[in-house]
Amino acid sequence: MTIGCLVVTIVAGYRTQLSLVESSRWVTHTVEVKLAIADCELALLRGDADALRRTEAKVERLTVDNPRQQRNVVLAYTRRSSQAELENLFTSMQGEEDRLMTVRMRTATSIGKRSAIAFVAGAVLTLACGAGTVALLYSQRRSLALAHAELARQRVLLAAIIESVDEGIIAVETSRKMIAINAAARSMVGVTFPLDHVPEDWRPNLRATFEDGSPMSPEEAPLTRALRGEACEDVVYRILPGAEPRADDAGVWVSTSARPILDQGGRVLGAVATLRDITAQRATAERLRDLSLRDELTGLLNRRGFLAAASVRIAEAQRVKGPLGLLYADVNGLKRINDDLGHEQGDRVIEDAARMLRGVLREGDVLARLGGDEFVALLQNFSLAAREPLLERIATAIRHHVEGEVRPYRLSVSVGVTIMDWESGQTLDELLATADRCMYERKRIEQSSPMIHALPVD
Repeated sequence: MTIGCLVVTIVAGYRTQLSLVESSRWVTHTVEVKLAIADCELALLRGDADALRRTEAKVERLTVDNPRQQRNVVLAYTRRSSQAELENLFTSMQGEEDRLMTVRMRTATSIGKRSAIAFVAGAVLTLACGAGTVALLYSQRRSLALAHAELARQRVLLAAIIESVDEGIIAVETSRKMIAINAAARSMVGVTFPLDHVPEDWRPNLRATFEDGSPMSPEEAPLTRALRGEACEDVVYRILPGAEPRADDAGVWVSTSARPILDQGGRVLGAVATLRDITAQRATAERLRDLSLRDELTGLLNRRGFLAAASVRIAEAQRVKGPLGLLYADVNGLKRINDDLGHEQGDRVIEDAARMLRGVLREGDVLARLGGDEFVALLQNFSLAAREPLLERIATAIRHHVEGEVRPYRLSVSVGVTIMDWESGQTLDELLATADRCMYERKRIEQSSPMIHALPVD
């Protein structure tokens, strides 16, 4: 609208100027014609025929666009009989120029007035529209400023919300430039991790391992997978900050979900990942699992824990046919101690037997309480030649315990030891059964001539 009014104003002003120029031109032209006619009259009065012809030719040239004047010039050429007639003709020509001058000036004045009115109207409209445009621009600028202020406030609010979230949040563009990383995420990735971008190879900044202990490569990272357009749910791994973590640094276990950020056309614009710290949950789960695998009274593995650990050790030894032994022990007289002295003393017998066996066996042996008065131990790198020395050490340990501890009972343990037969394809259950038979055979021998009686001390 403003531009249209401005164009009208310019055109009206231009036409006004043209009308003024046109009026000035016609005034000049009329004056020239009238002067030429006056020269004709002067030449006529002087009787100068040559001068008269020249001035008539000039009049003819100046009035070439006026048919009336052209006819008058022709009459002047042809009517030479009377000077009075020529004078009347020249006077008529002067009057014709005055008439034309009046008509032309009236037309020019009318055009000028209309152009001036249009110019003034256009100028007024231009000013009005310009003022409206300025007001509109000011209003839009103020609205834009308010929008920017609101956007800044929303960004601050969003940043505060992200910072307050307990879960780690990392958002990046496709160029890996960091969009956001909150305090929880920073604490997980460590102080050496850059905060302005996510490196394609972050291994100089931290290490990540899966639950089975295998290292995570940069291509397997959930955020990298999301940048490829893949959605990841609850990927569990451990983060160890730094390229070479300290031996005492257990790191942090996280469960990470990652999503690509897509535009309306489905093109990947970036990715966002949420990291949930599950270190405490895993520790609790480990403790619960440990409790489910351990005997509450002695702290040794229970039957379930022994079968799980022994199966792994047997599978490892089977690849190289390594020598394995199995010890089966039974505490003698536990029922009588429970009946005569009470279950509290019976528990002490079990604890003493566990402590004695733990002290005799090696650190790599798998010792467990199967239940009641029965103990079992898987002996690694154990040959048949080591069986008797082991039984002698156990007997010596029992004697030292009896001599060194004042108890209202005497400790007696029957022990059987067998060796794994790899050639026959012996299983763990078969190995347990063989060791159990060896133990009962030894118990029968020891009961005929008991080494230690499970009787109250007088």
